[in-house]
Amino acid sequence: MKIALTVAALIAATVAAAFADEEDVRVRGDLPHMLAQGETSVQLAQRIAQTIGVLDRRIAPPCGMQRIFEIAGAEHFDMNDMTKRVDPNKPGVWRISVYGKGCWATRLHNVYLFPRGSSPAELRAGVPGRTLASVKYQQSATQLVLRQANGIAQRLNCGSPAFLTDSQLEGPKVPGKAWREKWSAQACGITRTFDVTFTPDGTKMRIMAVLAD
Repeated sequence: MKIALTVAALIAATVAAAFADEEDVRVRGDLPHMLAQGETSVQLAQRIAQTIGVLDRRIAPPCGMQRIFEIAGAEHFDMNDMTKRVDPNKPGVWRISVYGKGCWATRLHNVYLFPRGSSPAELRAGVPGRTLASVKYQQSATQLVLRQANGIAQRLNCGSPAFLTDSQLEGPKVPGKAWREKWSAQACGITRTFDVTFTPDGTKMRIMAVLAD
């Protein structure tokens, strides 16, 4: 299966592990050159596609259409505050926004990049959508949401594990104050929405997830 990256021109590349079949997948967009340490920009784009590939296929199963990953931007944030941009030369985390297109839906993925000096950066897939939770709190909230989503699926005799499909901010996020997001999880073709509330509590964060529908 061929993946192509558009920087100034279209460069063909091959990724063997991202997808199970010969689906036509292309990566478009540009990446800051500073992020591709110990590898080329094309190789980094391939790894980004691998990082989100499995989840993207679950959200939008193969349908015979071309699957496109469009890199929409790379921003450097404070590790604990995804609304606070920081100088790339200071400690933080890169959030790479990638739109998945094709198969009747557009979905927004978040890939978090942690530089490792001259070695290729570490990549982690985040919650899809527009969550403002930090990487650490996304992990905690994901456990809460999927535990409930899987419980619902089991009661409906659904044997497939639930997975997250989207997240949206509900109202403005005020520094130091609680904020709420709507997260969506799907299992066996049924999507459930959860109200996820993040409440700062000193140096900690209290997280609550409640079924919304």
